[in-house]
Amino acid sequence: MMRVMTWHGGDKFTLDQIPDPTAKPGRVVVKVDTIGVCGTDVHITQGLFPSTPPKVLGHEGSGVIVEVGDGVDKSRIGDRVVMNTTSHCGVCSACTTWSESRCENADLTSGMFAEYATAPTQSAVKIPDDLDLEQAALTEPASCCLSGSEMMRIDEGGIGVVIGGGIMGLFTLAFLKRRGVERMIMSEPVAARREMARQFGADLLHDPADGDLSDFVKDHNDGYGANLAAEAVGRPELVAKCVEVVRPRGQVLIIGVAPEGAPLPVDLYDMHYREITVKGAFGRGDVFARTPEEINKLDLSGVISGRYDLQNVPQAIVDSGEGKGVKFVIKP
Repeated sequence: MMRVMTWHGGDKFTLDQIPDPTAKPGRVVVKVDTIGVCGTDVHITQGLFPSTPPKVLGHEGSGVIVEVGDGVDKSRIGDRVVMNTTSHCGVCSACTTWSESRCENADLTSGMFAEYATAPTQSAVKIPDDLDLEQAALTEPASCCLSGSEMMRIDEGGIGVVIGGGIMGLFTLAFLKRRGVERMIMSEPVAARREMARQFGADLLHDPADGDLSDFVKDHNDGYGANLAAEAVGRPELVAKCVEVVRPRGQVLIIGVAPEGAPLPVDLYDMHYREITVKGAFGRGDVFARTPEEINKLDLSGVISGRYDLQNVPQAIVDSGEGKGVKFVIKP
């Protein structure tokens, strides 16, 4: 029997024992090493993101393959992997025109707040030998940021802004910087998060308590706005701030997950007049399989702020929601 943490709606969870999973054809069983606590997990418990209980949450998992089903090469046993939440067929409309992560024929990986998870073999992606399993659990959030950053036009000599220094903001900043944005600004009220942005490539740090972000950008850019700005918090008023801080023909990237039904509080005339582009970035796009190699190029030291046992998932979700660190993980 294995332990799983089951969500029953709101902030109600139970630690349950269920039979160990077996590997069905085309699937593998993974002994879970680390699962990241995602902002989406927080929003689900707060009723801000649609999800139906009872359910085992957790979708940012790493571990080791311990069993394979029919049709899967037995040499996969022992592979150190990260688990994608869905597989992709490669032939449906979503896979061929939009995004592998929205595959119409997707096979799902099981919830990962558990001692074991089962996944399609395609979804269990082997990680580099020198990438720590704990840090590899950052692959899923990083893949969302990598996918989003690759949507953006990179202007020569440009300046970029990221609002929000949590894990999503840090990865977004890092990938935009690596893609060629000359100078990156991190705007974040928590000093420790703000300072951590330096190791992800931030050139300038902005504390909202010290003054207006628009003024800060212009002070460091000859009076002009930013070429691009990314919101990585999930608050509509901060998306509006991104629209404000970019220059004419600037770009805005929405990485943070706003509450369902939230409107965009901007002046549409202003957006029209200044020819602003706003892009939503939700999910892993087509980049999950190559993300472990990308995060292995970054300095991830100190990013994981706290580790919790499986029975302490509810507390980890509360602490994550209160922004007490950069990234919390579960160690079943």
